[in-house]
Amino acid sequence: MNKNRLWLMATILVCGLGLFTSCSSEDDPLVIPEQGKAFRAMLKTLDWGADTTFVYGHKTPDVDAVCSSLGYAKLMNALGYNCKAKVSSATNRETAYISGVFGFELPELKSSVVPQTRLILTDHTDYAQCVDGAREAIILQKIDHHVEGDIQDSGIPYVRREMIGSTCTIIYEMYRETGVDIDDETARILLAGLLSDTRNLTKTTTQHEDSVAWTALVAQLQLEDKVAEINRQMADAANNYDGMSDGEIFLSDYKEYEIGGKAIGFGSLNCKASEMDDFISRMLGVMPQVMCDNRRDMLFAKIDNLVPNPDESDSDTPFVEDGTYFIYYGEGTQAVAEAIFGPSLREGVTYSKEELSRKQIVPRITEILQ
Repeated sequence: MNKNRLWLMATILVCGLGLFTSCSSEDDPLVIPEQGKAFRAMLKTLDWGADTTFVYGHKTPDVDAVCSSLGYAKLMNALGYNCKAKVSSATNRETAYISGVFGFELPELKSSVVPQTRLILTDHTDYAQCVDGAREAIILQKIDHHVEGDIQDSGIPYVRREMIGSTCTIIYEMYRETGVDIDDETARILLAGLLSDTRNLTKTTTQHEDSVAWTALVAQLQLEDKVAEINRQMADAANNYDGMSDGEIFLSDYKEYEIGGKAIGFGSLNCKASEMDDFISRMLGVMPQVMCDNRRDMLFAKIDNLVPNPDESDSDTPFVEDGTYFIYYGEGTQAVAEAIFGPSLREGVTYSKEELSRKQIVPRITEILQ
């Protein structure tokens, strides 16, 4: 037996016995970085109480809100804490589609909580977007990818905020840091939120961290040849307004904020360029009733302009975004809209060639109103 073979056998033996840490893969879930150890230690100091801690995304939840709550509740349970994901209002068509394709169950609806309920919040940081009763609850953690809202970070024992494309990306990082294995079901849940909030890594808010998580999750699930088509079908489901009233369409992806003493509602919609004029008129027509029903002072909506993809060979992406229309209603809204997007095209309507997300627009509204 030659020396090289003897050396190889010895190396295999010591690695198998765990005698040399250099033999461990950086992806080994048992290898916990210092950041993960500190996080595990912090969790032990939280006031968990005796009952279940509920994990919530924002009201009118999108895929990232639902999947981040599911993924984070699974992480907390894996670490030994009694947590359960819930939704505070009905989920949308895109969420229904991808949960069916990926085969995971959606959280149960629980629209309010009693005082002193323990909560963990994902994908939001404003009380207006919280489950009813959140102001009297005990918020233990907040995991988010937006700027700080009126739920102040300083009042919460643990906050993790990263300005990246998806909250599910942050949660993916936390699995890796804590050494908790990402099983295939969890991988599908996290990938669903990541795909939706970054639109398969194409949105302007997408960051390197999102690409890292996407690559790992797609590889684990062996979806390299399918992910583009899944993303297209998700987008089709999100943009499918068939059978919905104009009010339901406006509220299909809608968030509320309290900024500078103003109650603000903000919708996010999509429309093909060929249908845009009629669609804008319909949304403007329903905004007075939406504002009244939801007791808002100001109402806005961004409408992404979808044009045919010039790359005819890319059958998975028949439409691409080309600018953003921004519509407004209510006293003072014109000044706000024009400060961000420039002069109105007509009453209630502005436009920018820049593709701006709601996450990018809300901080600018905040700067203007505060």
